[in-house]
Amino acid sequence: MANDERPRPQILLISLNLQPYFDEIYRSLLTELGTKGKLHRVKKADTAIRLLSENPRPSAVLITDEALTDQKNAHVWEAVLQYVRQGGTAVAMGQFSSFVKPNKMKPFFSKAGLPWESGSYHRTTLVLNQEVVGDVLAAKLVSRYSQKALFVKPVAFEDAWYQTNENSVHESHVFAPTSVNNEGETAVALARVGEGKLGYLGDVNAEKGSEAVILAMCGL
Repeated sequence: MANDERPRPQILLISLNLQPYFDEIYRSLLTELGTKGKLHRVKKADTAIRLLSENPRPSAVLITDEALTDQKNAHVWEAVLQYVRQGGTAVAMGQFSSFVKPNKMKPFFSKAGLPWESGSYHRTTLVLNQEVVGDVLAAKLVSRYSQKALFVKPVAFEDAWYQTNENSVHESHVFAPTSVNNEGETAVALARVGEGKLGYLGDVNAEKGSEAVILAMCGL
């Protein structure tokens, strides 16, 4: 089959608590995703579960808000994890970090077998962990960028796509530029879960560098 006849990658957006301004904030990302793949957004739990198990399965799943951290949607999160463990890729991103309650982070990720919990919340510059992402992905990602984000911790070195370093400081018009080089904390992570991968992007402002992260995590 010729390259131009291959099916376009299916990207499933799970947006059970979709905010009316989401599309405006993430317009650029949604455009890029739609150009490189085929988007399917779901706003109902039963539809999400059905699409996660259908063939062909989604190429990647984006969890765009905090809904799956609520107990009433635990069955959807379990369906996502089953998809991931069987080789899929899912990423908690978008408005997930803006609306998630800090005390729900640890239980949420522990179901995936990860020790991640809510960490710092601030703006700082993170540096690409090229040793982890490799040369091919590094060519698609920015080497460093500033983002206001909710970090997670503790994240293993091999799961952190970006890290703070000795030059990373609290970037604020109010607070002094104190160091925020906290080992094991990151706002950009992708970890192996079963046969698949689970990612997290804590950026709350849809930075351009984060757009490249999402595309890369989706394999686009």
